[in-house]
Amino acid sequence: MKHALKKLMTPNGKPKYLFFGGKGGVGKTSVSTATAVWFADHGYSTTIVSTDPTVSLSTMFHQEIPGDNLVPIEQVSNLCGLNINPTDAKGVFQSRLNNLMGQMGGILGGDAISTPCAEEMATFDQFVGFLENPKSQVIVFDTAPTGKTLRELAMPFDWAGYMEKQIREGKELAILMKMDESSLESLKRDKERYENALAVLRDPVDTIFSLVLLPERLPVEETQSAMTGLDKLGIPVQALVVNQTIETHVIEGNRFLAARAQLQSGYQTEIDQRFASLERARLPLLDHDISSLSSLREVGEFLYGTKERG
Repeated sequence: MKHALKKLMTPNGKPKYLFFGGKGGVGKTSVSTATAVWFADHGYSTTIVSTDPTVSLSTMFHQEIPGDNLVPIEQVSNLCGLNINPTDAKGVFQSRLNNLMGQMGGILGGDAISTPCAEEMATFDQFVGFLENPKSQVIVFDTAPTGKTLRELAMPFDWAGYMEKQIREGKELAILMKMDESSLESLKRDKERYENALAVLRDPVDTIFSLVLLPERLPVEETQSAMTGLDKLGIPVQALVVNQTIETHVIEGNRFLAARAQLQSGYQTEIDQRFASLERARLPLLDHDISSLSSLREVGEFLYGTKERG
């Protein structure tokens, strides 16, 4: 199974975009950072981008990883990181939007940016750049929890389409906003930029969207819900990583672990049947934190195989 997952995710002459999503608390950051380290260790130039508002990426690598520029990961050759902070991204987005809407006189710009989806729009706007101009052979995205991720992927396109429609068809609004043809052309280019990014996300060869879950009821149901939401956007889910599975050899007569393992076994059977068309990998429940490079490499080996050492 690990060889099939490795084959699915390994670049073949073109950059590979690897997205990891799922319910909050299932281990997305552990899986995504372990994946980034594994590919970097194997000689691929690799970038890891977090769109989660937490500072978990900086915590995992024990260094400050900002949101305004890529930084090398100090102890891993071939690896750079970026931690997009939605609040900071919103500022970048606001500045860019103000430039785009320079002739609007502030009539709509502030309202557009103060909407509940502004942070999702801003976050997506920032990582669209990685889809347009990849900086490395492998780009790993550690995404926010499922619902927020879906909004990040969906809202920018709705926004761009809505704005173009209003400017094109709403002549009175266009007059009120005092916009000329150059402003409309700028918005068209912006909309095309988002549509090209969505095309990359929909490409099942260049982009692999994986969901991380636990063998429990709520994560299983949220995984199904996420797949449905992504399918509506035309984005296929191709792999699952089932995290924190209890292996039989660690039970050693412990009644609690035995009961939990039996419960997990039922959900694992359901996962295998319900998501039979997807590549699936299991990660064992470990007796230590995944908070060091050695532990990240351990997870990477579980997922993709043992590193060849020269």
